[in-house]
Amino acid sequence: MATAAALVVAAVVASTASAMSTPTTAEYARTVTGICRGALLFDGSHEIGTRAGAIAVSRDIRATGIRRLQKVSAVPKPAVIAALSDRWLALERRLVATYAWAYLRIWDEIERATSPADHARLVPILQGLIHRPDRLQGRAVVIERALGVPDCTGGLPQAPPSNQPPSGPSIG
Repeated sequence: MATAAALVVAAVVASTASAMSTPTTAEYARTVTGICRGALLFDGSHEIGTRAGAIAVSRDIRATGIRRLQKVSAVPKPAVIAALSDRWLALERRLVATYAWAYLRIWDEIERATSPADHARLVPILQGLIHRPDRLQGRAVVIERALGVPDCTGGLPQAPPSNQPPSGPSIG
C-alpha cells in the first residue's frame, strides 16, 4: 500500500506534468493558426464538368476539412477557452459539411437547368446555395476573433499573413 507521502508526490508530479502540457491561450492560438493559416477548401485536383467530378470535389472538401480539424482537435486547450474552442470546432465541422453539400447541390442545379425558364430560375437558387453557410460563418468568425485564430475550413478568404505572430485570444 502506498504511503501518504508517495501519494502526495505522485499527485504533484501529475499536476506538474499536466500544467506543462497545457499551453497558454496565446500558445494555443499560435498552434491552431499554424494549422489553419492558408487553409484551402480542398487539397486535391479534380476533373470538372461531370457529376463524378462534382462528387469527388465534395468528398475532398469533407476529407480535407475533417483532416485539418482533427489536427486542431488534438491541440491541448487551456481550460479557460476549452468550451469556446469546442463550440468553434463544432461550427467548423458543420461548415465543412455545408460546403461539401452545397458544392454538389450547385452542380446538380446547374446540370438540371435545361430550358430558358430553368435558367431564369437558376440565379436565386444558386444565390441561396452560395449563401447557405453565411450564418454559420458569421458565428464562427466571432469565435475565431475571440480565440485569435483564423478560419480553418478554407471556405473564407484569409487576410495575407502578417510578419507578426497572433497575439492570442482576446479573452481571459
